[in-house]
Amino acid sequence: MTRSTASRRSLATLALLSVTLASSLAVLIWGLAGDGLRRPAGTFSGDATADARKYIVQRPFDPAGWLAWAGSTISSTEALPPFASKVVEATKLLGPVDPQVLRAQALLALRRQDIAGGLERAADIAALFPAERSEAFVTLKAYLRDPAWAPFLASRLSKGWPQVDAFVLATCTSNTPLADLIGLVQQIARAQPMSDEAVTCVGNRAIAENAVPAAYWIWLNASRAVPRSVGNVFNGDFELPFAGRLFDWRLAAGGEYREGFTTAIRNDDSRGQSTNVLAVRFNGRPLRLPIAQQFLALTPGRYVLTYSVRDHATTTSGVSWVMRCVPPLQSLTSSAPVTERGNGGWTIRKQEITIPAACTGQLLDLEVGNRLQMLQGLQGTVFFDDFSIMRQ
Repeated sequence: MTRSTASRRSLATLALLSVTLASSLAVLIWGLAGDGLRRPAGTFSGDATADARKYIVQRPFDPAGWLAWAGSTISSTEALPPFASKVVEATKLLGPVDPQVLRAQALLALRRQDIAGGLERAADIAALFPAERSEAFVTLKAYLRDPAWAPFLASRLSKGWPQVDAFVLATCTSNTPLADLIGLVQQIARAQPMSDEAVTCVGNRAIAENAVPAAYWIWLNASRAVPRSVGNVFNGDFELPFAGRLFDWRLAAGGEYREGFTTAIRNDDSRGQSTNVLAVRFNGRPLRLPIAQQFLALTPGRYVLTYSVRDHATTTSGVSWVMRCVPPLQSLTSSAPVTERGNGGWTIRKQEITIPAACTGQLLDLEVGNRLQMLQGLQGTVFFDDFSIMRQ
């Protein structure tokens, strides 16, 4: 037998298989249609079902008609009729990546208590169809506490899930309980890092709900880029690029006429070498706070706060750094600051601080004295550098 003869026979066999598959599919679909059409009219719901049945007769290979016919039974709370399952199974062959088909598969799986299968289909919808992503995420979020969630997420992460950051953001900005949100992020962080936007959103949610240690864990373990040496005060010498990340300094820009101050990180060579410093300039107008802050997650115990300060001012003697608990925003037990002379007009201030057991999160905040000073405003510029908090 020649090679051309064998090729012709192979093509004939392939054609026969294709015809057989198409015929089988047609028989399956028309069989389902016949089963449905013989049902009493009372089992359907009005004109919508009648329209769907007419559509099926005209376009039997379009899954839209079949899904419209079976859709009401899939989404209802009543017992799932057998024909609905058959219809959805048949539409897999007609439109395996059709968003309507995937949505029906997800609903059918969830109705059958196949939670893992339903979550997989919802995740597929989010990956394949950006316009459907929000709705798919709502379905996924509803099962965060289900036993099937952890293995589903682990499987998705092991294969690579490009939508994971978008899902975390959607979960963070919704009314998802903080405990569920943190549990989600912790599972993701053990497998891969997250975007700064997602980390910051979750961390700020945690800080706002008085869970600073959880926010600190997320920042250290879920961020894509965290410096090797973090310390108790992050970027205490202002040499790292200011990015406004979760536990970076929170510096108010201020304004000449609105807040009574401006802030900036500037280069300074007054000590014989070029370094960056925090500069706060006051313009004599009434002050609006806050000026500069950083959240901390120190464990209970005794610490020493140290920083360098230099001022070119006439009335900035009331400027000082204060630590408070989060919550409540009350001052910690601390000693009076001790000042030491430094180089280039700088002085070094040291202050002992005691953090009680109930104080799991803290706020380092720049203050400007009493209410009268805030109303009168300050005049001049003050520079800060070399912040550190060391445990005793």
